[in-house]
Amino acid sequence: MYSSWTRRVSVLPTMNESEKPLVRQESWLIKVARTGLVAALYVVFTYLSSVFNLAFGTLQFRVSESLTLLPLIWGETVFGLTVGTLLSNLGSPYGVIDWVFGTLASFVALSLVRWIGRKGYSEWIAALAVSVVNALAVPFVILIGAMGLGSSTMGGVFLSSIYWSYAATIFAEEFCVVAFLGIPLIRTIKGRVLK
Repeated sequence: MYSSWTRRVSVLPTMNESEKPLVRQESWLIKVARTGLVAALYVVFTYLSSVFNLAFGTLQFRVSESLTLLPLIWGETVFGLTVGTLLSNLGSPYGVIDWVFGTLASFVALSLVRWIGRKGYSEWIAALAVSVVNALAVPFVILIGAMGLGSSTMGGVFLSSIYWSYAATIFAEEFCVVAFLGIPLIRTIKGRVLK
């Protein structure tokens, strides 16, 4: 005769192999490794761009910016890309201004990309968001870096026509890299790696 405890346990549902969830839980070690790898790739790609004078200044085609859409699928890459930006900006001719404001702008843009991914919006919206944030931040870094942090004209930077012409240029350059390199990268990862 079965006890009441045994009967209760025996009626609990069990999962067959076919019923097991398809969602794969990644270990923290994989996430840490991915974060470090993404940070390293960002630094390497930025320094490769700087060899051709395309990493800093008003003409920027950082190949590393193609990685900025990775938070659409992996949230931990926000941290990796932010660290990668900081390490890359250590070589910036604009110094501390770029270390602080450039890294902060990247963190804001990457967090926005992550939010866009969670809401289910398209890669194009994410590319647009990254481009707008950088178009607003990079000209500030360039102009303040050139004039100096203590400059009395610091507040008027956003009112200058130079700022807005730089912003338009940076937006176009950033959008080209993120949209035409980053979106195919994300779609390839979604299609091949995540399946």
